Amino acid sequence: MKPYSYLTEKGKIRRMHGLAQRALQQYDLEVKRLTCVARQRNTTFRVDTTSGDVFALRIGIRPSRTEGDTATEVAWLDALARDPLISAAHPIRNTERKLFTNVSHEGVPEQRPCVLFDWIPGQPVGDAAGPADYGMLGELSAHLHENAERWKPGRRRLEPLVWDRVFYYPDEPNVLYEGRFRRVMTPERIEIVEEIETLAASELKRLRRRAPQMMLHGGLQPWKVHLHGGRLHVFDFEDVMRGAPVQDLAITLSYNRQHPEYDALLGSFVEGYRSIREWPVEYAGQLLLLMAARSVMLINYILRMGFTAEEYVAIAVGQMTEILEDA
Repeated sequence: MKPYSYLTEKGKIRRMHGLAQRALQQYDLEVKRLTCVARQRNTTFRVDTTSGDVFALRIGIRPSRTEGDTATEVAWLDALARDPLISAAHPIRNTERKLFTNVSHEGVPEQRPCVLFDWIPGQPVGDAAGPADYGMLGELSAHLHENAERWKPGRRRLEPLVWDRVFYYPDEPNVLYEGRFRRVMTPERIEIVEEIETLAASELKRLRRRAPQMMLHGGLQPWKVHLHGGRLHVFDFEDVMRGAPVQDLAITLSYNRQHPEYDALLGSFVEGYRSIREWPVEYAGQLLLLMAARSVMLINYILRMGFTAEEYVAIAVGQMTEILEDA
């Protein structure tokens, strides 16, 4: 059998299709059709059943962290299903009453964590998001923070990520300053990134000590919400982490930082959030510094993965320069 890494994209999907079939044997469902609908870090299949119900089966990447990450994600999502103010993807329990299933399949490297979700209606808001959408996104973010503040996981031993350092994934090497990337990471850029890294590390430690810590979505943005029936439905909690609310807001607002109407989007988001909860930003420049911290991590990821980095690095370092000038 050809090694998985040598397969074409279609070949990999065929292998994953077999793994998906095996995973679905753990659920009390009669599957009519299984269709691959997304393949990025994870592989997601639409599951149509003979009863007419529709689900989404997410096959995770090979475990790079602990099972605690997935356990934390599905535990919080299970709790969110009982919050009438939030519509989120709901994980379905398997025949053993577990919220996720580790599955092996011939020709696919290692076990894969599989989660079956109910199907989220509508389409992603995505790049078409305008001020009204950002207002609803701000409300949704505040509702998530309200829920996280109340949620008690009980006796479950959860191991979420903690954003208390710039590189918060425990298995992520820092390659920013290696000579092989010198064409992109010039000495001038390195000097700026190092200064931001130092400032951000200090702020993250301060937040860890002094700010209220709670579960955060860790990646809330317009491509992770569907608009349907006049409300937003949120999914993809895979990057759930523990931190301060302002850190979650920095992640959300970093996605459209280059949008020509960013000020209007930001204003609507703030207004939506404040309609539910007090705005958690403590001082001028705090959001931008946390955005820059995330940019440092993303630059590192882009370089590690071999993606074209010049445009992103130029924009990110330019924003970092503005932060340092205003500090």
